[in-house]
Amino acid sequence: MTRFAPGAPAWFDLGSPDVAASADFYTGLFGWTATVVSDPGAGGYTTFSSDGKLVAAVARHQIDTPYHRPYGPGNDQHGMPAIWTVYFATDDADALTKRVETAGGEVIMTPMDVLGLGRMAVFADPAGAAFAVWRKGVMEGAEVTGVPGSVGWVELVTDGIGAARDFYPATLGLAPADTGLKGVTDPVWHIGDTPVAGTQELGVTGAVRPHWAVLFAVRDCDATVRRAVELGGSVENEPADTPRGRRADLLDPHGAGFSVVELREGYPAAAGGAS
Repeated sequence: MTRFAPGAPAWFDLGSPDVAASADFYTGLFGWTATVVSDPGAGGYTTFSSDGKLVAAVARHQIDTPYHRPYGPGNDQHGMPAIWTVYFATDDADALTKRVETAGGEVIMTPMDVLGLGRMAVFADPAGAAFAVWRKGVMEGAEVTGVPGSVGWVELVTDGIGAARDFYPATLGLAPADTGLKGVTDPVWHIGDTPVAGTQELGVTGAVRPHWAVLFAVRDCDATVRRAVELGGSVENEPADTPRGRRADLLDPHGAGFSVVELREGYPAAAGGAS
């Protein structure tokens, strides 16, 4: 059985100017175990595990484009900032590249094989939100999602929802639909009947450019926020109750934005859309 259907968020990694420091921050925050990939060709790529299961990774940031810039206003960082990237599963990265171009997106990185683990490419949608795709090889993706200590949800943060409603069905096969949750008006992206991602208006978290955001599921949002600050992170939006659960928006010590959320019962969590 395939864990991730085409179009489902399958992998998540952080591009960082200091891999070791980022590993210290996230292992300290979420209790993850960090493991440096032994293959010299991996360039120090470091995976994160929760209870022995892969959840995410961190690598030296090597993509420098207008889509990979600091999240917030007034950020004068030089060089390449830290940023989380969402990888969506695909059956064919090369065919998807053609669909992205036809649908008005941009190819940031053409498809490439990654150490026999899989094949990847990086794109941007018409509004400028960058994302990656993953064609599985030996590695399928995250081994657990939707539970505390793993990615609980992903969101398209954008001011271009109109264009997104056309772009993502034509490329990733995602269909926008109402959440069904009181007070939530932004669409949820579905694969068939399975919700796999959400949407948020640009500016709600303090971000100034469209991007795909990661939300990590936690048991105690407030305690996690306090720990993030102790470890050198900062708070964009303090913990608050939302229709989706108690949530806070944070920046890590290198400026990468991410959120933490206590997922409420009935709230759609990250799902692979397994087939």
